[in-house]
Amino acid sequence: MREQALSILLLCDDRPGNANTIRDHIESFLRYSRHRIRTFNPIGMSRSLALDLGEFDVVVVHYTLVLSEERHVAQPFRDQLRRFRGLKVQFIQDEYRWVDRATAASREIGVGLLFTSAPEPAAGLLYDTRLPDAKRVHTLTGYVPADLARVPVKPLTERSLDVGYRGRDLPYWLGRLTQEKQWIAQGFQARAERYELRTDIGWREADRIYGDRWVEFIAGSRATLGTESGASIADFDGGVERAVRRHLRAHPGAPYEEVYAAVLEPYEGNVVVNVVSPRVFEAVSLGTALVMFPGHYSGVVEPGEHYIVLEKDFSNMDAVAAKLKDDALMAGLTQRASDHVVRSGSWSYESFIRDFDEQVALEASTARAGSTTPRHRLARLERSIRVPPLRVRATRTALAAASAVRGRDFSRRSEIEAGTWLTKGMLALREALGDPDLRPLLWEGRRAGIAIDSLLEEILEFSLLRRAARGNLATTDPFLVTAEYDRGARVLRFVSWPAQDAVPASDSPPADIDSRGVDVIQWDHRAVGGAVRLKSPVLDIGIGPGGVKDYQLLVQIGRRNPPVLHRALSILIGGGPGARLPARLS
Repeated sequence: MREQALSILLLCDDRPGNANTIRDHIESFLRYSRHRIRTFNPIGMSRSLALDLGEFDVVVVHYTLVLSEERHVAQPFRDQLRRFRGLKVQFIQDEYRWVDRATAASREIGVGLLFTSAPEPAAGLLYDTRLPDAKRVHTLTGYVPADLARVPVKPLTERSLDVGYRGRDLPYWLGRLTQEKQWIAQGFQARAERYELRTDIGWREADRIYGDRWVEFIAGSRATLGTESGASIADFDGGVERAVRRHLRAHPGAPYEEVYAAVLEPYEGNVVVNVVSPRVFEAVSLGTALVMFPGHYSGVVEPGEHYIVLEKDFSNMDAVAAKLKDDALMAGLTQRASDHVVRSGSWSYESFIRDFDEQVALEASTARAGSTTPRHRLARLERSIRVPPLRVRATRTALAAASAVRGRDFSRRSEIEAGTWLTKGMLALREALGDPDLRPLLWEGRRAGIAIDSLLEEILEFSLLRRAARGNLATTDPFLVTAEYDRGARVLRFVSWPAQDAVPASDSPPADIDSRGVDVIQWDHRAVGGAVRLKSPVLDIGIGPGGVKDYQLLVQIGRRNPPVLHRALSILIGGGPGARLPARLS
């Protein structure tokens, strides 16, 4: 093994708005590696005139970059990587999606060392034939956060919640394993009141908590729930996803079990990537007990010894509730988990980087002296000038001034800092102020006291729906919109259909609709995807959680001022492409 320090470039998305686990992972290279680590973020750049990979012995592509995605790593960057003669390393996560496309990009640049979280035999099924020349090293998706060691552990008796948890609604086509994050939340919450447990449990995107608030949330809970991360279906060519979307187009709103029986059952278990979640390390570090479905958890924790087992059918809920109320049992459990996971040092970021350093030193063929032309510094300066664009900087300054005047920060600060919300906000303002049908929504929403960031977000997504209905929305995945009205449920629903598909025939809608009789306005975009990918500006805009958007603020505005909602909705039911509703609201 070479002892000389190597010069390593870490290509990564190191924007400050990222989740804690991402920041911890990236910072661990800078904090612990014995090699000379430099970082560079290519997202948002078509190319770099200054960046010279020849300054480095090794280039690492971090998992925050999707190598096959042009918006993450543009072709000129991939060309540079392909020509680079040193060792090329890739960290990869969510490796069960679009496997063929992802591995083709890795082969294109010549990845020689692959850090994968997939255990065997899954890793072999994914990579033996697709990346035969890359040495594989098993890694985890996260480790014990060093900064949490400095957070005082609150006594269990002083914690306000018995169980605090946030799950996530994940796509059907990744298999049953991904659905467990939602199932454990729903099942536990449905039974908690019976045992007088104090809970704060959520599984929708709107329930998510980030940054310091997340640490405070977990530290204030006696326990949190958990399942294995990963997926139980590998979608090699996107065919599973397309099949699910076809079914959802024919059966909008179909529940998981229906889709499983109709589409997914033959694929279930084709490749099982089941790994421990970084949340396990966070909870143990904060002295929070784990209540988890049985699983392997990458061999990090053992059932009974380090976590309370909750059967997947909730048949042992009585015993679990009793354990949660037993202070002595909980104290012993959390102490054993802390000793094993944290104090042992076996799963520290320092240990992870020590292994990384050794693997890279073994595989790298050369070690260069320090560069006499520090092009990397110029490249970072170039990025600071070009990214984000001038219009985003101007909006950031305006928002900072507004925040200072109003004496409060904006609720989406992490997105603001990352630049994403700024671009969306500017687009929303342009749509709202430039469209006479949308402008009254903005003013009425502000008069109602609705937060400007939430209001702009909903208006933006509504403006996209209106433009799609008019047929003038330029996206990378063209689609049409149909509409349907359930008078009994008082639901007005718009459904997206890929442009290449045949739109269903009309269902003979009612003659007219009273806008005051609409309690729910919903856009179901799942048949196309979870986001609209605009061509200009180049931007992905998520449509609600998982592709379903409920326009709750529009309904609220409509109750205050029905004509405002009437005017905004008219274009959607007035004969747009594939419209299934009448041309007017009463």
